[in-house]
Amino acid sequence: MRTTGTILFAFLLLVLQSSFAHLVPWDMFVPNAALTVVLYMGLHDHDLGRGAIVSFSIGYMMDAFAGSPIGLFTFVSVAVFLISKLAAWRLFLQGWIFEIILAWFLVLVAGGVVLAIRALVDQDFGSLLTHAKIVGLRAGATALVAPFVFGGMRWIEQFSVTARRNASRGKVIRR
Repeated sequence: MRTTGTILFAFLLLVLQSSFAHLVPWDMFVPNAALTVVLYMGLHDHDLGRGAIVSFSIGYMMDAFAGSPIGLFTFVSVAVFLISKLAAWRLFLQGWIFEIILAWFLVLVAGGVVLAIRALVDQDFGSLLTHAKIVGLRAGATALVAPFVFGGMRWIEQFSVTARRNASRGKVIRR
């Protein structure tokens, strides 16, 4: 239930993100909310195997939505999950300020990795400085959205725990 809810929530965020990118003239301010879902999974109680598989799935959806080469965001999503898992083990910090700072930092790192890969592969890459500015602005927008995405993920986890508890008692959930 939690895994399905996480993947559906990431899909919904990708739909909103792509719609928002087409509606506003400043697509450089569009946050990467699906990557924030991956970050949340790494920081909270998601086991390594399931989290890596869900991160892989979310990254694959990001590749499909972005029209980028398949595997680019898939790799970045799994890497962000593993790095955030390591950060959760080492830092043990909680709170919305930590969420914002870590989201900004990891989206900045992920954007740098995507830029490096695209610069190596893409022949018509353009100006590195222009792309670096866009990565910085998107990291800032993602950091501002991160507490709301984390709140949505907390709601999914609470709903999953409630559903599991009710199922073990033999109750049927009607909503």
